[in-house]
Amino acid sequence: MAALFEDAARVNLGVVVVAPPDATRESARDTARSAAIVAGRNALLQEATATAREIVLRSFAGAGFSGTWAVTEMSMSVASATDRVAAVAAFEEATTAAVAEDLVDEDTVEVLRSTWDELTNSRSIPSPGSLSSIASPAPGVDRSPMQVAILAGVVLVCAFVGFAVASYAGLIAVFLGVGVVGALARRSSRPAQ
Repeated sequence: MAALFEDAARVNLGVVVVAPPDATRESARDTARSAAIVAGRNALLQEATATAREIVLRSFAGAGFSGTWAVTEMSMSVASATDRVAAVAAFEEATTAAVAEDLVDEDTVEVLRSTWDELTNSRSIPSPGSLSSIASPAPGVDRSPMQVAILAGVVLVCAFVGFAVASYAGLIAVFLGVGVVGALARRSSRPAQ
């Protein structure tokens, strides 16, 4: 469970949406809970699911605001209350699977782990509108340090102009500059077909 909890800290819950538990997941969860209780692991199960719940809620609390897009709608997490509840349920299911793994069949364990595994596999998705993705190359493409330096320099010059002018025109210059640089960077970094 320690590895499961440690891995959860690297999941970006603000950019993915997970479905709430369906009848199959609820049935698997009930089966695993019953097996854990019969085996005398009820206290461990309760402690583990409470820890899982706390980890997910802390993750949402930490990802609720992005200073990159301060004073815009992009600064707030897009996850609704339903998304948060579904993410908690998915991690509790994975935790329940870890507690009862040796007590139930493989299918039950697979059902309980599957939703959380999908979330952990999508952790490399950048936040929507993230400036950090401007200089990131397309998959399978390497950028030279010179290309990255030029991209960073253009973005900094655009930002300097925008802040120096301190007007709507300056802000427009920043966004246009960043957009043009991003488009050129993506076009120049396409792998050869």
